[in-house]
Amino acid sequence: MTLYKDSVKYFGGLGLRHFSGYFSPLKEELKKANMNVLFETYVGRMVYLSVAAFVVTFGAVATAFTFLNVNILFSIFGAAIAAGATAFAVMTVYHSYPYHLLTSKKNSINSNMPFAINHMGAISASGVPPFVIFKLLANIHEYGEIAKEAKRIVRNIEIFGMDITTAIKNVASRTPSPDFKQFLSGVIANIETGGDLRTYLDNTAKEALFDYKLRREKYLKTLETYADFYTAVLIAAPLFFVSTLSILSLVGGQIFGLSIPVAIQLGVYIFMPMLNIAFIMFIHYTQPKS
Repeated sequence: MTLYKDSVKYFGGLGLRHFSGYFSPLKEELKKANMNVLFETYVGRMVYLSVAAFVVTFGAVATAFTFLNVNILFSIFGAAIAAGATAFAVMTVYHSYPYHLLTSKKNSINSNMPFAINHMGAISASGVPPFVIFKLLANIHEYGEIAKEAKRIVRNIEIFGMDITTAIKNVASRTPSPDFKQFLSGVIANIETGGDLRTYLDNTAKEALFDYKLRREKYLKTLETYADFYTAVLIAAPLFFVSTLSILSLVGGQIFGLSIPVAIQLGVYIFMPMLNIAFIMFIHYTQPKS
């Protein structure tokens, strides 16, 4: 364990000295993602695991090539390529994880904002102070990351002794959602100027719900285009493909070196399912998260 910590510390310093431009943007992202890890430690782990992945992969591939009696130069070259690709993959995954986490948090906040703000407006109608509003919101886990952001505001007040505006400013400065940051800034302005917070929450909730409905309607129209594409490419085209090959199988011959029956089997059992899976993944990742 001590050797691991020393290695992480060494590689962290090494990475920051020679690749500070590549790693520096991560510092702010780690804070916003609330990953509870020091920037230097995270960089150290990233570099250490990448180097370890390179060494292990190089040794494993080189050993495998040796047992297969592959030429020594080809073994070294192939092992180096495989090890470099593995190390690059580890580095990329580690480097992109905070950004992926922030995107996930942002989508969760934006998708729940209209309903959370509407709920806050309903709570404020009883005349309770803003702190109580955020404390009640923090206990509603259905609001996802918004509930966590509210919990951080409560923590700032109850544990760190901040006043309500400072606590909200602290969370607003770290939230990954610009829309939520703007909303919190409006809450702060209403508290500091003595404005009508209930009216602000009601108006903001109406605007957020209106924008939410517009985004959903726009996406439904986009889905109509996707449906036409699916019908043409993934239903009609495969039927035409199978029908044509079935007729050609009576004549005989080959396609790309494959017999007609084998080509049909590959198309039906491999190619077409892969296209459908790719289409489903495309729909999943392009649907609006807010």
